[in-house]
Amino acid sequence: MKKIDLKELNLNEKEEKILQSSIKLFSEKGFSAATSKEIAKDAGVSEGIIFKYFKTKKDILKAILLHLINILSEKIVLKGIKDIFKNDKECDIKTVLKKVIYDRIKMVDKIYPMAQIIFMEAILHEEIRDAVYNNIIKKAMEIFNDFYFQMAEKNILRKNVDIMVVFRSILSNIAIFIAQKKIFGKYFKFENIDKEIDKVIDVILNGITVQ
Repeated sequence: MKKIDLKELNLNEKEEKILQSSIKLFSEKGFSAATSKEIAKDAGVSEGIIFKYFKTKKDILKAILLHLINILSEKIVLKGIKDIFKNDKECDIKTVLKKVIYDRIKMVDKIYPMAQIIFMEAILHEEIRDAVYNNIIKKAMEIFNDFYFQMAEKNILRKNVDIMVVFRSILSNIAIFIAQKKIFGKYFKFENIDKEIDKVIDVILNGITVQ
């Protein structure tokens, strides 16, 4: 598993080893199943050292989530779509969506171990859901709303539609496509990723009824 870049946290060597091992074990086993003893062994430190830097195992998880949500959300999770919507306003909508999907695939590849942790723990912990919503989902919706409004004003996209429904529809299509590729890759073999993305975009833009 690729290591996550933790440089921006300004950690010392032992702290970084603890967090890297925690990311690895939390993503493999889940937060509840991974023990501080296993984390210590994987990091090559004593269990006592872990609790010198982090009072509880929960504090380790919070440090990991803080890194992703508060630091990487803007630079990795949101920056790509911000740049695409800002710089590609004159492109046709199919091209914009294609760039967004490729950007989301690239983004997931970068943060996949931490994304696994967040998904599992967000199901169980409201504070994590709140942090993800306020720092990522809400901001992504605002970026999308601004772009959609501009496209609607140009009569490229429909005005008489609930933008939240559009956002949810596009997001779910992209999420399922990435899940097929990343999680269920051995069951869904994509011979040509570009053509598969074109199929997803065709359904998003044209639906399933005969035109």
